[in-house]
Amino acid sequence: MKIKETKNISITKNRKINVMIILKGIGTSSYIGVGAVKKVETHEDLMGIRDGEIVVVSRASRDMLSHLKKAGGVVTDYGGITSHVAIVLREMAVPCIVGTGKGTDVLENGMVVTLDGKTGNIYRGFMEREEEREIFEIYNPSTSIKVNLNVPEIAEKVAPFADGVGSIRIENMVVRTGKHPLMLLNEEKLTDVIVEGLKKIVDAFYPKPVWFRTFDIPTDELKRLEGGDVEPDERNPLLGIRGIHKDLKNMDILKAEFMAIKKLLDEGYTNLGVKIPFLRDISEYTLSKQVMREVGLRPHKDLDFGASIETPSAVFTFDELVREGLDFVTLGMSDLTMCAVAADRRGVKVAKHFNLMHPGVLKMVELVIKKCNEYGIESCICGHAASDEKIVRKLVEFGIDSISTNPDQILKIRRVVYNAENGRIMKGFGGI
Repeated sequence: MKIKETKNISITKNRKINVMIILKGIGTSSYIGVGAVKKVETHEDLMGIRDGEIVVVSRASRDMLSHLKKAGGVVTDYGGITSHVAIVLREMAVPCIVGTGKGTDVLENGMVVTLDGKTGNIYRGFMEREEEREIFEIYNPSTSIKVNLNVPEIAEKVAPFADGVGSIRIENMVVRTGKHPLMLLNEEKLTDVIVEGLKKIVDAFYPKPVWFRTFDIPTDELKRLEGGDVEPDERNPLLGIRGIHKDLKNMDILKAEFMAIKKLLDEGYTNLGVKIPFLRDISEYTLSKQVMREVGLRPHKDLDFGASIETPSAVFTFDELVREGLDFVTLGMSDLTMCAVAADRRGVKVAKHFNLMHPGVLKMVELVIKKCNEYGIESCICGHAASDEKIVRKLVEFGIDSISTNPDQILKIRRVVYNAENGRIMKGFGGI
């Protein structure tokens, strides 16, 4: 393994001085934000956000993202580091601190604060910052380093540094229209909306592999969209009607997603693959392939077809999935952990139990990777876990094939994986 090339990347580092910490939450990125507080309690407040303001909201939802992208930072009372909003804001380079519990009570409109997205600390006033230039070497490990994407517009910027896309979360493309997928379907716009967003990504990455994930939007987030009143009330949406189960309840929506893929394949984009999220049972996977055939696509022949392993039931029936046919597998450790340790990943009060490195979770992950290696199926980790250095090193030890990390973590994870691989080699030679 050799260093492929070296580039100078400008990184802003921050040094804290004597500024009072007034609140602490969970940091979701390494970004720093400074600005005046803007509390968002109504739709009018949301529409009135000005560039650079620090938005403080009880709960942030996907439908807010088009407005939050111009914020200087975001603070929430509830939510976790693996929430969709936190992930997308990280891609947009917007500092975000979640799970403060009382941000809307402590922070007042007009108050000037500094957010440290790495530590989760919120300071009153400005934090002095000093800039320095750090050189990152771009490493080329044997393990493939892919990227997760929510925002198509950044694809061209990150494509040179990634070996492909491990997960396109198309929900954001739909949510930013402000309309429920069913409304877009009835207007005959759903497929076109998906094609428009996907095309920017497959264009930027071609011929590198790009894996598309079918819809996985909890009902509470869909309810906020125009036409969202069709959604039921659920006490715990993350364990409710979501993932492929929801799409199979309205197969016309799933067909519209597959039609978007077909349109792109017809245009010559041969680098697309499809994965099915939040499988609870093998029958959901089988039926999804049947629906794909109904739109004129042949899974495993016209394109790669795989599954996202996010439930213990999918882990322990993995051999059945293999017999059904799998070209690749991605591991969603956040949902897998939530299901395994019975802790809502958005729940502040049970956050201490939400441990991605719980021994039970790691044993399931190792089992899946081992079986993938046995059957010659590509394995990939996606989501927040793919940005955690300790978890990534552990997965390299397990023999995972690819790591799909966040856009702002690609260079760091390349280095981490390269060093972990060298560590395995040294260990194999007895540390010589």
